[in-house]
Amino acid sequence: MNDYLRSALRAAVLLLCVCVVAGMSGAARAGQWVAAWYSPPFPTTPAWSCGQVRIFDHQSVRQVIRLEVGGGRIRVRLTNELGLLPVKVGDVRIARSSPNGVLEAGTGHIVTFGGRPDALIPAGKALVSDPVDMKVTRFDELAISIYYPGVVAPAGHLGSLRISSSGDHTTEEAWPSGSYAEAPALASGVDAEVASTHPVLVAFGDSITEGRWTSNLHDDYPEQLAGLLATHTGDERWVVINSGIGGNRLLQDGDGPSALTRFGRDALDIPGVKAIVLLEGINDIGVAYSPSSDTGPVRASAIIGAYRDLIERAHAHGLKIYVGTLTPYMGAIYERPAGEQVREEVNAWIRKGQGFDGAIDFDRALRDPSHPLSLIGADQLGDDLHPNDSGYGIMAKAVLRQFVKSGG
Repeated sequence: MNDYLRSALRAAVLLLCVCVVAGMSGAARAGQWVAAWYSPPFPTTPAWSCGQVRIFDHQSVRQVIRLEVGGGRIRVRLTNELGLLPVKVGDVRIARSSPNGVLEAGTGHIVTFGGRPDALIPAGKALVSDPVDMKVTRFDELAISIYYPGVVAPAGHLGSLRISSSGDHTTEEAWPSGSYAEAPALASGVDAEVASTHPVLVAFGDSITEGRWTSNLHDDYPEQLAGLLATHTGDERWVVINSGIGGNRLLQDGDGPSALTRFGRDALDIPGVKAIVLLEGINDIGVAYSPSSDTGPVRASAIIGAYRDLIERAHAHGLKIYVGTLTPYMGAIYERPAGEQVREEVNAWIRKGQGFDGAIDFDRALRDPSHPLSLIGADQLGDDLHPNDSGYGIMAKAVLRQFVKSGG
């Protein structure tokens, strides 16, 4: 090899090393993405009352969410995974907001998808935005505003949305002529880019996890748990994500896909997930023994078998999983003696704590000492099924005790 070729080869190797080091340095600076907020996708449903909306006609909608972790950049996840038709969005904006959807002046950012402000989301797919250079902090409330340039009936988790009159109003701070309605929300997640490790705990379950009937928007047990973890452990790194769906079932599709079906997307695939709290099965039992059952009777062994499946899947991903006992439901609309027997058999198995990382005894935490098959009256909504804000606080403390005991 002559001197010229030697020099050229040495220069090429040096350039390659510089590029590799620069690439590694850039990756280190980029940090990592973790879930800051999540709402499980939901299929298209009919309107159940006159106060609900399912179709948008050249309108803008505004959804307010609260972040569970801060970061230097964010990205927005739009869902059409359970939709039947493609969904066209013409403009998406995000800004700091008051709880009622009035934007903080000067904080608005356009959200793009592959560099474009509009997007077509195919049926059965989700769409994650380009990173948005927006510094956010924990517990910031953000408004996600979306303009639909046509007539659409999107599939999304039902929530209280601000709905505008006709036209693109996404940049406007307030919508005086807008109205609130329970409607499908297209945004199903917001991730934040963080510089240090923020492990995510996913609370996975039905309406008792979702907590939609709290008097305060942030008094469900997962959000109360987030505050307790920081206060009682001194560790503010943990992020708690609520992946509950009201009416959800473990074995069968009901309100949303079954827990067995959605566990991958709504738990295992959450960015940054390290641990899961599982509380599912009371709807399977209640529906199975009600006169209008669409499944027929259910055995405890079927529910336990489903738990084992979810536990195995979580452990295969290197995640911890905690299983909660099923809460009392004596007096609930679908309570039956045969179902109560199944609930007690399932809870006995959970309390043995075999094969998973810890049992959280929600049943003992919430039941009335004088009437163990019933919820404490002061800690429930009055339907003998759902806790109230106080009851959710008791649940959060029960999770905290087990979490600290097991080392997180």
